[in-house]
Order: sequence, then structure tokens, then C-alpha cells
Amino acid sequence: MNLRVLKKDIEFLMNDFVSDCLLYNDFSEGKKEEQVVGLIREGLALSDSLQARVNFPKKAVANAKGVEKFVRKEGKEIKAHYKDIQKDLYEGYDKLFEKLSAVIK
Repeated sequence: MNLRVLKKDIEFLMNDFVSDCLLYNDFSEGKKEEQVVGLIREGLALSDSLQARVNFPKKAVANAKGVEKFVRKEGKEIKAHYKDIQKDLYEGYDKLFEKLSAVIK
């Protein structure tokens, strides 16, 4: 997985979700506007969270005195980290699209 592609996927799904929400708001004449705005906020929070995880692939490690410090993940850990992000991306936006569908019905 290329980081550039992962970042573009996060941006694309966020934009797609927000545009679907705004499209519904434009055509529904404000029937459930507050619920849709709440879903947009959830989508933006998910996007921000995923972007932060992509840009900060570090883990907390405690030393003998119990003081934690952050170190960069290496090798297989980093690959697993990005696969988890990708999985969370698709599952998170899938749930948000399902919530939007429930609001529309």
C-alpha cells in the first residue's frame, strides 16, 4: 500500500460522503438537516483521525522507570499499522453510508 494512495482514498471517501450528505440536504428541504450535519461531523472526525494515524505511525514504549516515550514502528509493524488504517477507513465510511441511508428512508 502506497501512503499517497491511502491518503487520497481517505480524502476521496470523505469528499464523497460529504457531497452525498449535502446533496440530500439540498433536495430534502431541511427535513432531517440536523441528523445529516451530525453525520458530516462524524465523517470529518473519522477522516481527521485516520489522517493523524497515517502521519504519526509511532507506538508508546515504557522504559524501566515506567516513563513512556514514542518510537517509530518498524518493518512488519508499520505494514500492519497501515493495513489496519485501510480496514478502519472502509469499515468506518461503510457504517456512515449505512447511517445516511437510514436517515434518508
